Amino acid sequence: MTETPLQVPDAIVAHFDALLTETGVIELIADEVGDRPGPDGLPIRTVLLGLLISIHYTGKATLAEAWRLMTFSLTPTMREQHHLPDVDPADPHAQLASSRRFYRTFDTATTALDLDRVDRRTRLPPKDADAYAAAWDDDDPEHQRKRALLQDIVTRLVLTPVHRARGRGYLAHYGSDVGIDATAIPTWATPPRTRKSTGEHLASIEITAGWHYSGGDGPPTFGYSATLATAARTHDHVGHHPQLALGLVIDTPHRRIGPAAITTLTGIAPLGLPTGTIAVDRAYTDQKTEHFAQPARALGYKLALDYKVDQRGL
Repeated sequence: MTETPLQVPDAIVAHFDALLTETGVIELIADEVGDRPGPDGLPIRTVLLGLLISIHYTGKATLAEAWRLMTFSLTPTMREQHHLPDVDPADPHAQLASSRRFYRTFDTATTALDLDRVDRRTRLPPKDADAYAAAWDDDDPEHQRKRALLQDIVTRLVLTPVHRARGRGYLAHYGSDVGIDATAIPTWATPPRTRKSTGEHLASIEITAGWHYSGGDGPPTFGYSATLATAARTHDHVGHHPQLALGLVIDTPHRRIGPAAITTLTGIAPLGLPTGTIAVDRAYTDQKTEHFAQPARALGYKLALDYKVDQRGL
């Protein structure tokens, strides 16, 4: 943990720092956090920057890896710029204090953004867990506002690189087609279980997680569903373009399938990209027309749907 596997160049840090600034999410989160009591922690920018750098180098967005890279792999200039004090690699107490400060900053942000904060260090009875989870589905105005804010943060993080790519001409040959699909995001939390000693039913600490069933005969994944919209590429189109993610919605598996897809398409609209054909699988074919097909067509898209043989009417 104390060895330095790499040194992150200042240019890489500056690149992701500028990307964060361009998204505007720092201000959104800061406004939500406000002036909270207690000692000053690290800037939320520092923690988010660490997560982006962690994804870049390791493919993982974990706080442990983000803290390690920000603490031991940045140059002294960058550490000072992002309010990171020097930590002695041989001093475990200094490392612990530094990592806790890093973690607390992230916890402050998630506490402010959470709809109904729940202690995720212990399992709750299903009835109590369901009461907290209901905040993600109800009509409470404050809950609706926070759900919209969270989606806004996600959309900004996804679309800012797309804005950059378009400005640099990378999408000049984009043929306007979009592919939409839901993929599983596993959680480290274990599923609901029954306590052997008492027979008591206990919920997962991830109270809004569920079982994601993919096509095929494979086992389900316990976690969340990520609805992704990507810039599709067809064989007959002249030129090439990056198959960028154009939208992302994370939700409990198999909930709001059609509306989640429409949310990704609505986020794309301000880019001013041409609208072509949407390719989707049977999960979207089975949706009520008012949940997917009608609003998708209203946005200007044609639909390429997947039907079973006995559904084609031939």
